Amino acid sequence: MPASARLWIVSALLLVSAACSDNNNSTSTTTPSCTVTAGAITSSSFSAAGGTGSIPVTAGTGCTWTATSSATFVTVSAGGSGNGTVTFTVAPNTGAARTATLTVAGTGFTISQSAASAPPSTPGSLSAPTASSPVGGQTVTIARPTLVVNNAVASGTVGTVTYRFEISDQSTFPNDPVRNFTVDGIAQGAGTTSWTLNRDLGPDVLWYWHARATDGVTTSAYSPTETFRTPTSCTYTISPTTLNINSTSATATITVTTGSGCGWTATTTSPFITFPNGASGTGSGGVLIAIPDNPGPSRTGTVTIAGQTFTVTQAGASVAAAFQLLDPSQTAGPTTNCQFRSGATPPAPTTCVVQSTSVPLGTASIVNYSWTVQYTYGTTKTITQSGASPSVSFTDTCGQTTSTSDGIAQPLSVMLTITDSSGNTATVTSGTGGQPALFVRLFTCGS
Repeated sequence: MPASARLWIVSALLLVSAACSDNNNSTSTTTPSCTVTAGAITSSSFSAAGGTGSIPVTAGTGCTWTATSSATFVTVSAGGSGNGTVTFTVAPNTGAARTATLTVAGTGFTISQSAASAPPSTPGSLSAPTASSPVGGQTVTIARPTLVVNNAVASGTVGTVTYRFEISDQSTFPNDPVRNFTVDGIAQGAGTTSWTLNRDLGPDVLWYWHARATDGVTTSAYSPTETFRTPTSCTYTISPTTLNINSTSATATITVTTGSGCGWTATTTSPFITFPNGASGTGSGGVLIAIPDNPGPSRTGTVTIAGQTFTVTQAGASVAAAFQLLDPSQTAGPTTNCQFRSGATPPAPTTCVVQSTSVPLGTASIVNYSWTVQYTYGTTKTITQSGASPSVSFTDTCGQTTSTSDGIAQPLSVMLTITDSSGNTATVTSGTGGQPALFVRLFTCGS
């Protein structure tokens, strides 16, 4: 090989060697590439009691990450480097439902927590209702009566109140659907609550019933037990059915025959017939009627008892009694008031006259007039007279105690009984029958 060629080869080798020496002596710094991943959360929904949870984190060695909470009720452990686990705690909740956001390694997690449970309410109370009707063993008129109670009184917080009614023919209310009938869920009314039976009750039976109230949580005691009786199939007879009397007053008893528990009432449209001892009863009994003297023509009246008719026929009087009041100092004709009044000095007395206008019937004549006159003027003053005179008079003066300038009026009571030649009598009183009410007027003197 020529020398020049060997020299070129050596030079080239020296250059390569130098280059290699420079590469071995240089230094290079490399930054690692980090991937951080947040895993699945163990729990994201919590009750009001709170709790704990965790989130795993996957990261390369030397790779850092953070964990934060958006709300103070969720506390979270600090961040870290490399693989790790974030733990967090949810505090108990005493208020409304709430949420928070956890941010772990850049990933958001929503935490939700339920509202606090309301404190248990204290149940209210219900007093026992009280029976309103029917009560006291009264006899009802229908086979399906309506039971009514006064509502139970509520204290505290109560819900919708309904009622249970229970009725039986036994006071013990046995557990027997044949003898004990119940109903629940009757809605409470305003002030009172009622239930109309939905079945016919047996006749002539004493029934027991009570009721209680409930709102589904609280139930009252039963109302005190009350009673009523169902109606019977009653028939009635009366005896006698007629009465015939003369013109003088009379009484009579009408006998009523019926079953036990059957009620009845006597009525009349005849004003001269009265019931001195009452006009109603239960079961067999009697009713007393009274008929006064008849001063006029014959008359007929009726009494009705449980649909049965009793007829009264009373003969007319053989003499008709009547009278009129006269005040000669004031008027020439009849009047209804007599005035004790005078403008003279000294005052002149006033004489009042009551005159019979009675007439005999038939051929008899009036042989006696019996008078009773009474009025009050300071004291009670009574005038009586009996005999053949058809009039009675009385005299008084003005200006006595209780007199007034405008003549205060005081009732004047007059009763006349006449007797005819056949012994028949008739009586009439002021303010009754066809006789007007009468008065005396009491004036101060000079008025």
